[in-house]
Amino acid sequence: MLHFPSPDIGMFGRRQRHVRGHRIPVSIVTGGAQQDRDVAVVVDEFGVDEALLPEVGCTCCTVRVKLQDALRQRLAERAQRPFSGLVIESRREIAPILRTFATERALGSDFYLDSAPPLVGDRFTLVERTPISWIVFSRFMATLTAMRGADVWCVTGMVNIEGCRGPVTVHCMQHLSLPPIELQAWPDQDHGSRLEFVTRSIEESAVRDLFNSVRAFA
Repeated sequence: MLHFPSPDIGMFGRRQRHVRGHRIPVSIVTGGAQQDRDVAVVVDEFGVDEALLPEVGCTCCTVRVKLQDALRQRLAERAQRPFSGLVIESRREIAPILRTFATERALGSDFYLDSAPPLVGDRFTLVERTPISWIVFSRFMATLTAMRGADVWCVTGMVNIEGCRGPVTVHCMQHLSLPPIELQAWPDQDHGSRLEFVTRSIEESAVRDLFNSVRAFA
């Protein structure tokens, strides 16, 4: 029997209609969570139990292991207590919570970070109007995190990758990153790449210069 490739399969696997896909949306709040029958609530009391992901090796990339366990428990209970969203209530630093969702190993395949208090840092947007090869983009991010990974607090956005039908969504935190996802179509007529950076003491011009250098020598 002959098997023909599906038109929904792209460079990064099956294209999705939305960034969230089948994952459960998660909100992080610093005050009391509003009660809702369709939303599960987890109170973050795990700040003293942070752990370093062994494959990373950077002390800045700690995650909340016991928070992961609590989220897995909520997933296991979902058949008996259905919910369509989840709220994490915390009065601690939120960066380790955000990193908890920044890899597949840390439940990134089951949950989608929908909203959170903003990280404090230098903020800027890198815009590129022409398509980018995935080799260039991945080398750019690898170089940036190798040089200044501890200061790259968050990078999110959509990238116009050569050979892809829709935009490719990316989400990185320091040395961690979720697998890229290609969407089925662009949301509007603007097909430019847009990356939102939250950094510590990294100038926008330095990031732009690095990108241009990597692209020139790729």
